[in-house]
Amino acid sequence: MVLALVLAVAASGCGGSGASTTEDSRTVSDPLAEYPEGPTREFIVPGGDNAVQTFGREATLAERKQASRVIHKWMRARAAQDWKKDCSYFSRRYAKELTADAHEVSEGQVKSCPAALAYFGHVASGDYKNNLSGPIDSLRVGDGHGYAQYHGRDGKDWVIAVEREDGRWKVSIATALDRNK
Repeated sequence: MVLALVLAVAASGCGGSGASTTEDSRTVSDPLAEYPEGPTREFIVPGGDNAVQTFGREATLAERKQASRVIHKWMRARAAQDWKKDCSYFSRRYAKELTADAHEVSEGQVKSCPAALAYFGHVASGDYKNNLSGPIDSLRVGDGHGYAQYHGRDGKDWVIAVEREDGRWKVSIATALDRNK
């Protein structure tokens, strides 16, 4: 009888409702509970800058596969320093901006996207390494642009900005960004 009374008092709570106790224990046990479900969770940094990880919505599998194919081809062209092919994977908007920037700083000498990449070299394209070992892990999309995220062969997490153009994903940055910086 005494045991039943002790259990009843303990179950009736220590001042809180059952819902908040459950919510509190869930938050404590799962620090990612407030973040979106899906592949982007692999990149969440609790308490950190998660703007990319929470941007828009997670793309469909078909969108992610298409973006992965483009990014793989782009990275191979970049690693080979094949600037013409590299530029072919850029969105028109990004290729135009890159060319305009190079045209301005070169005092009119640079007039094309491949020439802009050659002119800027490592400043624009990083170290040219292809550190993508498989498909991208997450693609966050919204309003015609998005961010591809992947775990690199180098143990770092990387982000690549992309844009939707003519129904396809295109790269909209000259190099992948190190998520850890």
